[in-house]
Amino acid sequence: MSLRSPGWLVLAGMVAACSTTTPTDPGPVADTYTASIVAGQGQFGLPSTALAVELKIRVVLNGTTPAANRTVTWAVATGGGTIVPASTTTNTAGEATARWTLGAALAQQTVTVNSTGVANQLVFNATAQATPAVSPTLVATVPIPANYGIHDTFVRDGLAFVMAWNNGIRIYDVGNGISGGSPASPQLVSSLVTNVNGVPGGPQAHNAWWFHNPVTQQKRYLFVGQEGPANIGTTSSGDIHIVDVSNLAAPVEVGFIHVPGAGAHNFWMDEARQVLYAAFYNGGVAAIDVSGTLSGDMSSRIIARVQPGGNSTYVWGVMQLGNTLYASDMLSGFWALDALTLATKGGGFNVDERFTSDLWAVGNWAYSGTWGTRSGTRGNAIKIWSLSATGVPTLSGQIVVDNVGTVSDVAVTADGKALVATAENLASPGLLVYDRVDPANPSLRGRVIVPEGLHTGELAVINGRSYVFAARNPGGAGPALVIYDITGVVP
Repeated sequence: MSLRSPGWLVLAGMVAACSTTTPTDPGPVADTYTASIVAGQGQFGLPSTALAVELKIRVVLNGTTPAANRTVTWAVATGGGTIVPASTTTNTAGEATARWTLGAALAQQTVTVNSTGVANQLVFNATAQATPAVSPTLVATVPIPANYGIHDTFVRDGLAFVMAWNNGIRIYDVGNGISGGSPASPQLVSSLVTNVNGVPGGPQAHNAWWFHNPVTQQKRYLFVGQEGPANIGTTSSGDIHIVDVSNLAAPVEVGFIHVPGAGAHNFWMDEARQVLYAAFYNGGVAAIDVSGTLSGDMSSRIIARVQPGGNSTYVWGVMQLGNTLYASDMLSGFWALDALTLATKGGGFNVDERFTSDLWAVGNWAYSGTWGTRSGTRGNAIKIWSLSATGVPTLSGQIVVDNVGTVSDVAVTADGKALVATAENLASPGLLVYDRVDPANPSLRGRVIVPEGLHTGELAVINGRSYVFAARNPGGAGPALVIYDITGVVP
């Protein structure tokens, strides 16, 4: 959940002087095949034992078209062990799988994968350990068109609402049953490109919340945040779009909420009170009445709005815990507000060396991420906050994550055992999982390096297993929804 705008490609041309020379026809462009890893990377297992997740790769033609009937060869490179079968062909989805049984060596082991006509060789890594160990396991990769790609995902009732920027929203069955999907095999239910509403840059679908109304028992509305152009600390743009998902197969946009001179960025809900909380960057924090029927311009439903840091307000996210609404502000740090009135309870002006990013609060503790570079200091820290009986935060410590430039998303699992973070930039971005045996001093238990970086990570429990639905950034293997099973990483 971060400040993000797509890059723009500017083309400049020059007109050549007149000439009688006829340009040479370059001829047709040759087809290009590329391969990428879909599932099975970075597993841990016992020596001489088959890994839990099959290795899966995908071959595409010219960047997008699945390439069927391509020969794929699998070979153990280090560590011994076996890979079966040694040769396969891709299916209609361009995918091929093989089962890897580790060798006897207590060490990292590798398998190489090559495909006919594909220049890039793939390498799978796995680690054999003497005692059972669990690491985050990639179970599915869903490519998202690079426009700019995927920003965030909201998961509820076995449905994943993917925010695909200028491709709008995409709804996937990942365990609901409506389309036979699962976390390992997401199935597209429907999609919708939300309105532009005059915001430069397009729909820019950024984040969402699917409202389950306990008063009416309806699951009718999906709130979608639009992140338009912005300048950190001063300006932002983008509306809240209201989408009717009564028919999940055919969502329809029915309304919007607009704050003049400010843009939406991340939500939380008090569903019992039918109140939507929204971060609006320089516009602060807004509380919005979303009871009843929603249609057209609903901006008049804003019942309270505050800028906790005054002129130093640039609110990234909000989260309610009891009667306290916490707000993470890029400029002024971590705030505690009264959930009913939005009056300041405490905190603020408590992180000045880094830009603050996402937040999570549970029990007597809270965590916040950091973003980008501020006065030469990278956003490579997770701030740890103790919460008083009245909800006021006090900085307790921090985790400095090596070789990353941004900690863009943080969350605690439903059982409270694990702190999960996503990271971007530099040499070691990706997914991090910490135990919370001591909430004041989380200990790293699992890490997956994703060269492109993971922008956000949504936690969900589906059929008794814990997953992270992460947004892989553009570049490298390309933007994608990548789904990790983190069950048992923290016992």
